[in-house]
Amino acid sequence: MKKLSLFTPLMLALLTGCNGEVQDPNKAIDGLVKDFGYIGFQNPLENASTGTLIGGRPAAVSFVAPANDCFNNDRLPRYTDRSEYNRIYKYNFQGSLGFLLSGNPILSAGLSLKKDVFVEIELTGLITEYMSSIDITDWYSDGMSQTCRLYLNDVGFIIQALKAEKLTISFKKISGNSIGLNADNVSQYVKFQTGVDWSIQDETKIVVTTPKYIGYQLGRLRLEDEGRTLWRAKTVVEDRYFFERIALFDDVNAPVSRKASPIKKSQQVDQNAVYIK
Repeated sequence: MKKLSLFTPLMLALLTGCNGEVQDPNKAIDGLVKDFGYIGFQNPLENASTGTLIGGRPAAVSFVAPANDCFNNDRLPRYTDRSEYNRIYKYNFQGSLGFLLSGNPILSAGLSLKKDVFVEIELTGLITEYMSSIDITDWYSDGMSQTCRLYLNDVGFIIQALKAEKLTISFKKISGNSIGLNADNVSQYVKFQTGVDWSIQDETKIVVTTPKYIGYQLGRLRLEDEGRTLWRAKTVVEDRYFFERIALFDDVNAPVSRKASPIKKSQQVDQNAVYIK
């Protein structure tokens, strides 16, 4: 029996490693969302929907204002796209809920979630949420307050976000056996925020159907942009947002020498952002 008890944890470690166990939750979420052109949320953010104003560094995002403060939901509808994300993504963490604790808060860890508990997380139905750039420009010109324009000259806003439509969470002991879940003990492992829709399935899995934001693209609306959202950060370089101009055609105000060069030139403009021209 001693040989079996020593061998089983090793087998579990190998098994969970093959299924995508990652010690660093940030690397796990970055690896997923980067392929789709997004930045992974590295820390909790009260509101992570499109239109949310944020500042600071990617690893230490500062919440500036909720989406509706500057991007009115009635005037600026949010669109969704489900065309490309039909796969199921599975991750394993030891004694942690991993990247589920980043982005918009929908849950937290219970007291029984310790190092001897393995957490398996499945993400299903990844959805793109975005705002129309045309709507944004019209709103910037005709409806947005001057206060918002001034703030947006110094901070970014989430113009496009990636969210998981369904989360499935299960817990296993170090032996590999699933932990049974019921209404009485589920709060020992995970606690949900008010208003989150969840249920227990097969007495071993928690299914969450409240969307979870896992990645974002950062837009820019500086005064010099005149309401056009042609700069976007979809990746990070050395904990700085990496902005790239997404327009297909050259800026008419750009110097001729730059327009004629096929080589892109990067320019650091401040401590939190790098721009590609």
